[in-house]
Amino acid sequence: MKHRKQHIGLVLAAALSFGIGLPALASHHFETAEVLAKPAYNQTDNYVFEAAEPGKTVFVMLVDSTPKPGPGGIFAEDALYNIHIADDAAFEKGRTFSLRFTKSNLQLMQMDAPNGTVGKAGAIIGAGAINGTVEASNGIRVWTGMVNDPFYGNSPGIYIWRDKLAKGIYDKNVWADNNKASIFTGRKVGAIVLEVPNSQLGAAVKVFTTTAVERAPGKWEQIQYSARPLFAHALLIESQAIKSVHDHSRPNVANEIPLIVSARAARCAAAAKSQADPQAYGDKVAAKLLPDVIDYKPGTRAAFTVDAMNGRAFDDDGMSVMLSVVCGMPVDQAMQNPKAHQPSFPYVMPVMDQ
Repeated sequence: MKHRKQHIGLVLAAALSFGIGLPALASHHFETAEVLAKPAYNQTDNYVFEAAEPGKTVFVMLVDSTPKPGPGGIFAEDALYNIHIADDAAFEKGRTFSLRFTKSNLQLMQMDAPNGTVGKAGAIIGAGAINGTVEASNGIRVWTGMVNDPFYGNSPGIYIWRDKLAKGIYDKNVWADNNKASIFTGRKVGAIVLEVPNSQLGAAVKVFTTTAVERAPGKWEQIQYSARPLFAHALLIESQAIKSVHDHSRPNVANEIPLIVSARAARCAAAAKSQADPQAYGDKVAAKLLPDVIDYKPGTRAAFTVDAMNGRAFDDDGMSVMLSVVCGMPVDQAMQNPKAHQPSFPYVMPVMDQ
C-alpha cells in the first residue's frame, strides 16, 4: 500500500509539472519520437458516424501528418493499421478491420475479435488500389488516400493554454486572442474510410484504432493508440513516457493513465475555479473519458458533445468539447469550421494530385 501511494504521488507530480513547448509541427495526437521520424505511423484523428446510405456506419481513421504523392508516400508498408470495434464493455465480442499497404495497393482483413493479439489480422476480405474504393465482402467497402484535413483547431491557443496551466494559470481569453487561422486548413493527411453494414455491428459499439509495426518477421509491436480527439494534447501533455504507456495499451488494460487524466482535469478545474472540489471532478473526468474509445449506437445521429458522446461527426467541435470537459466549464476554441468533407462516400475530400 505504501508503494502504491508513492507511485500515485510520483505520477501526479509528473502530471502537474511537465514543461510545455511549442513544436514546429503539431499533429492531433501523439508526437512520439518514432512517429516524428516516420509520420506515416502517426494516427491523427478518428470519426464514427451514420453513413449516407441507411443501415451503414462509417469509421474514419486519419494518419500521416505529412503525406506525399506517389507510391508509398502515405501509408507505411511495414505497418498494420487497425480499426477495433467492440460490441461489449469487456472488449471480447466484435471485430477488427486491418489494412496492409504495398506501394499503391492495399489488403483489407477482418478478424472476429475486437482486441486480439498485436499483428494478427484475420482473413483477407478485399484488395485493390489506394486512392479509390475497394468493394469487400459482406457489403463492406473502404476508401484510402490523401485528403484535406477535416480537423479544425486553435493550435496556438492550446499550446499557450497548456503553458499557462503548467504554471497554475487559466486564461479564458487565450482562445479568442489566438484564433486568426487554423493551422490545419490546407493541410493534408492520409485517410482510411471504412463503411460497414449495421447488421454486422452490435447495438452499441466501442471503437479505437491502433497502428502496429513489424520489427522483425512475425514480431509486431503496437506503437500507436487513439480514439477520442485531443486526448494526448489535452490530458497527457508532453511526457514521452506517459504517451508511450498509452500508445502500447488497450482499453481493458489497467495502467496509470486514469491518474494522469484525473490530475490534469483537477489542475485545470482548480486554476479556472470552475468546480468546488477539483480533485473529485478530476476523478469524474477520468471515469467519463476512460477507457479511451468512441462510443456509438449504429443507426443514430453522431454527436460528440459534453453531455452526450455518441460517435463523432466531422462538424463536431472536438477541441471545444474536450477542453470543456477537462476544465469543467464551457470553452469555445473560437475557430471556424472549414467543412473539409462531403455528404456522401468517401465523406472526406480527396486530393486529386496523388
